[in-house]
Amino acid sequence: MTSGARCGAIAVLVATALTTVLAACGGPPADNKYGLSTPGTIEAAAATEQPPFSIAGENGHPAGFIIDITDEAARRLNLKVTYKASTTAAMLQGLTSGQYDLAAGGLGVTAEREKSVSFTKALYWSTTAVLTNADSAARALTDFSGKKVGAVTGAVQQAFVRDKMPGAVPTSFQSQNTMVSQLVAGNIDGLAVGGPDAREYLKQYPSLRIAVSAPVDHPTAMALPRNHDALRQAIDEQVGAMVSDGTFLALYRKWFTEPPNAELIKIWPAIGNQVGQR
Repeated sequence: MTSGARCGAIAVLVATALTTVLAACGGPPADNKYGLSTPGTIEAAAATEQPPFSIAGENGHPAGFIIDITDEAARRLNLKVTYKASTTAAMLQGLTSGQYDLAAGGLGVTAEREKSVSFTKALYWSTTAVLTNADSAARALTDFSGKKVGAVTGAVQQAFVRDKMPGAVPTSFQSQNTMVSQLVAGNIDGLAVGGPDAREYLKQYPSLRIAVSAPVDHPTAMALPRNHDALRQAIDEQVGAMVSDGTFLALYRKWFTEPPNAELIKIWPAIGNQVGQR
């Protein structure tokens, strides 16, 4: 072997070794710039009991505002999305364990959650609603003292029941639909959910009413693993583009009847311009 050939062979070996080392260190390959579990595909968990953000749809594909935003962002990024039905607690756990690239649900952005996951920019600004049966006399948070009040395990409403409803007896549920069924059956006295969720349940169950509606101090967004900065930034950029070209507002109006909250408009001023709010 000539010296030139030996040098070429050595260079190939060095390059191969470097590639192996980079792979071992966890760096994504060049064709997987978003660090996805499956290159080209976002593995997403979807909370399918959270109307109108994410609900079970046809043919195994979920539906809802967050799902529409996710699908559109992925389309613009030339990525596919596969969804797996999940609960709020399981979605967040799946992000930290590396099972999912994205939690496609309407998740409250809290300081406690930010210790373990990252969030996209705000997609909604909600309220918390306490649902009860229509014949209940409850009209204030203090009226639930000694009463069983449900909240979904892992949801921000668990803290709301604990901190904002003095004397209430917190009752946890894995499933939001099960929780609503228990309220209708009279097995609990109330339940706390996001305002949009509550309004959707009122359409399904005329025997229920909103006893209390309270503002929240945090936005609603999607969550990602903390090591998925590239994907988070890419989704934020595409959401920003959707806001600018009117797609975001069109999807918002598809799923919500109330105008965008002022807090959301502070984050995305272009929405305010589009709906005539400044």
